[in-house]
Amino acid sequence: MAPPHVTDDVLLASVIEDMSCPARGYSTGVRCQRYPGGRYQGKWLGMQPHGYGVRRTCSGLVYEGHWQMGQRHGYGTLRRKETNGSILRIYVGEWRQDKRNGEGKQFYPDGSVYFGQWLANQRSGQGIFWMADGGVYVGEWLLDQMHGKGVLFTANGNRYVGQFEGGCKSGAGVFYHDPEGQRIQRGFWSQDVCTTSLMPLLPG
Repeated sequence: MAPPHVTDDVLLASVIEDMSCPARGYSTGVRCQRYPGGRYQGKWLGMQPHGYGVRRTCSGLVYEGHWQMGQRHGYGTLRRKETNGSILRIYVGEWRQDKRNGEGKQFYPDGSVYFGQWLANQRSGQGIFWMADGGVYVGEWLLDQMHGKGVLFTANGNRYVGQFEGGCKSGAGVFYHDPEGQRIQRGFWSQDVCTTSLMPLLPG
């Protein structure tokens, strides 16, 4: 999903359009740099984008934000311009060495949204995930999956509070079987399957 990395060879072969002063080679400043596949407009340090700038690719991807020595680093927004002219948001948040890292919000094609912590392009730490079907997960993440303590609200109003592992309910937990929580199931889960549970009987 990330735009192609701009190598030094590509920069040396491209045309420089200095936006702030007469052409001075690759000196520090603010310019527009065209290269095969797109262009960059913003601040430079030596031969690398450094500071605030915008990079656009021919595929429609646009990154607007901070750079450090040619890599997305700091706060920035990644979006895509569709052929019909509409703008599709992809990610808004923190970056480190060209990867999502820190706190950010990801917008997925199916309409789901994640807001929380990232580590090397993967959801890791605390986060909230709004699912396309109306469900919501609030809790811990590891390696891009629900992992640790969390609460899962399903689209039909049920609720699970407990442990997750590898994206599934795994470990000790409590399942509330209707929006009012009138039936409470306590037990242990493995790969989304309840293996041992205790549930009060329904009134006869």
